[in-house]
Amino acid sequence: MSLNNENKLYTIKEFCEAVGISEQALIRFIMLKMIKAVKLGKSIKIPESEIDNITNFLTGNDNKKGSEFLQEPRLPVIYTAEEVAKILNLSVDNVWLLLKSGQLKGFKIRNGRSSWRIPQKYLDEFIENRIVKTKENESIP
Repeated sequence: MSLNNENKLYTIKEFCEAVGISEQALIRFIMLKMIKAVKLGKSIKIPESEIDNITNFLTGNDNKKGSEFLQEPRLPVIYTAEEVAKILNLSVDNVWLLLKSGQLKGFKIRNGRSSWRIPQKYLDEFIENRIVKTKENESIP
């Protein structure tokens, strides 16, 4: 039995190359449920049909699926420290240090290292602050 093109599944790397986005952006789209993905064992696969959906969304073409992305109410996104480590391309230990020092805001749901949760708005604030600091450092002669 062979798969036709409608049923083709891409790895994260293959999908990113096909669409031209970073792996972190793709993971974020998956976590926001803007892209359908299937978990097979330890790997994540994305159906080929999602290429058109995300391309239309990224280019601003208003097809039905793209409009649904923008209009569909979503619950607040809350990340684990492990997910933030993937997004920021840091070790989980470094994320925990950022949380404990207060540089990255989050909250604990219980005692233990993997109990930290980081709301998306705090992650966005952290990233914006880092961008500002980087620009300030680049402007110093």
